[in-house]
Amino acid sequence: MERTSEIERGFTLPLQNGEPVDFRPVRPDDRQIIQEGFSALSVKSRYFRFFTPLGKLSGELLRYLTEVDQTSHVAWIALAHDVPEHPGLGIARFIRLKDQPDMAEFAVVVIDRYHQKGLGTFLTAILYRLASIKQIKTLRGYVLPENDVMSHWLGRLGAAGEYDNGTYRMDLTVDGDFSGLPDNETGWKFRECLNRLG
Repeated sequence: MERTSEIERGFTLPLQNGEPVDFRPVRPDDRQIIQEGFSALSVKSRYFRFFTPLGKLSGELLRYLTEVDQTSHVAWIALAHDVPEHPGLGIARFIRLKDQPDMAEFAVVVIDRYHQKGLGTFLTAILYRLASIKQIKTLRGYVLPENDVMSHWLGRLGAAGEYDNGTYRMDLTVDGDFSGLPDNETGWKFRECLNRLG
């Protein structure tokens, strides 16, 4: 199977505990899954993702989050493999900057009961791999100062951070051969995820 077609179509991979999870591109008919996944987030997780205490995703926002072209706006979802109706467990996306087409702003969110299972790492690795395929050289994330888990993790992954208007702007360089990843435990685990993607 050709490497590019596999990463762009979808697949099933096990998490650290062996639980299989389905990964695939977001589709317009995922609105209900995403709304239910949002409901499964704690208030803190919602705030860390959207920078505001949202109670529910509006119809307009759901359209924006699901009607994506998978080229300039790339979005992938993680779904429970062995659970009826396959509920959403996490989602990741990047949006190419119009004035800097080789840079994209990215975000990842995982429902709270799937934290610390490696799901966020897998979702970020998918974005990283797709960014390389789509000639994006930098993934830029904005992280609230209170979200030290994410800022520290991105820092250990080699992202350069700068305080910018109340948030940390974290720029992660994308290397097609993974050579820019740091030689530390975080870099090793991330490289392992990338290699498992094929």
